Amino acid sequence: MNINIFLVILGYLIIQPAYALDLDEAILASLSYESQLRLNRISVDQSVAELEQAKKRFGLNVNLVGQYDFERIQTPNQVMFPTEGTRNGRGIQLQFDYPVYTSGKQKIGIDAAESQLVAQQHTYLSTKAKTILQTVMVYTDVLKKQALIHLNEQVLSNLMRNQYEANRKYKVGMITRADLAQVEAQVAEGHAELTQAKSDLMVTSAKFFQVTGIFPEKLKEIQFLPKIPESFVQLDQLILQHPSLQQAKFEKKAFENRYRLVKKELSPTVNFTSRLGRQNEATYINSESDNFLVGVQMNVPLYDSGLNRANIKKSQLDIEYADQKIELVRKNLSLDVQRSYSQLLNIRQTKSALNYAIKSATIALNYIKKELEFGTKTTFDLLTAEQKLLDVQTRQVINNQDEVVLTYQILELIGQLDSEEISKKNLI
Repeated sequence: MNINIFLVILGYLIIQPAYALDLDEAILASLSYESQLRLNRISVDQSVAELEQAKKRFGLNVNLVGQYDFERIQTPNQVMFPTEGTRNGRGIQLQFDYPVYTSGKQKIGIDAAESQLVAQQHTYLSTKAKTILQTVMVYTDVLKKQALIHLNEQVLSNLMRNQYEANRKYKVGMITRADLAQVEAQVAEGHAELTQAKSDLMVTSAKFFQVTGIFPEKLKEIQFLPKIPESFVQLDQLILQHPSLQQAKFEKKAFENRYRLVKKELSPTVNFTSRLGRQNEATYINSESDNFLVGVQMNVPLYDSGLNRANIKKSQLDIEYADQKIELVRKNLSLDVQRSYSQLLNIRQTKSALNYAIKSATIALNYIKKELEFGTKTTFDLLTAEQKLLDVQTRQVINNQDEVVLTYQILELIGQLDSEEISKKNLI
């Protein structure tokens, strides 16, 4: 991990107050901290500017044209009235041009820019949802690592008490040296596991800082989870709202509009044109003139070296690519939501079993402690029971945090993960 990150984390440990951060605050921090999200905002602004360009592309143009020229005239001798000499010309014109017919190019261009803008907006929403999900993942990961440290500390505390009692019993000959060695080995293993858990928390905290810009000194537990549909059929229908799928659909629409626009490249355009100017010619006879022109001009492209044909081919391939992308995104979303929902159902079904297993393991451990005093159980039985309880408690911690992640992951897959979804009015 980058040494600078650890230095920043160390600084937070020293100067940060013991303030409990909740999930809402972590999400808001990550949304303002995520650089990719800022880039997507700029992309949306670029699309807005491109739409404005499309609206202004066919409009009134006013130009002021100045002219200065020099001309030398020579005529053959056989001409009956030869004119020879030089001419200096000066002129200025005010030109007005306004398209009155564009073969639909103006509207199609605007439609293409609008579709591209909506596609960029959905790209932004998709990045925003992924940022929220990533924040939930690192948030729950920190909570999980903190809970595991707490469990390991409790177990180590119990093991050290067992070691103390085992030393006393060994001195009076109640247990063997092998029994004492088992306890000492278990204590050493407990220290190693606690050290590893603290190291894992440090790495996870660094990831949290990279996502949110905040060090997770203290996090609040997640008390509620957002509602999600209880049917895979409903979920599969809702993935149509996903921003990535909507983005692909509007990109296809933009490609289709560009294809229509390309097909219009060789279509005629009609402009209303007007000229207002003054011209001065200096010859052997000076002359000045004012001119005014109003008319209609039609432009019909006839030949472009095959450029239009190449543009049409490119546009057709763009549309084909967009079709394939829509199909691929739809399929991947369906598979992901099916997998996540199946895992969530399995976790929910496991919760009651884990609660029962913890209760049973706790009762068994208490009875083994009593029987150990009477000599009917061995130190190995006690250590085994404590390890079994720790294993089940660890599974429960992981199970609970996985339920949170999968719930938010499903919300992201059905296009409903936004900052409003985190508010308590939508929670159960």
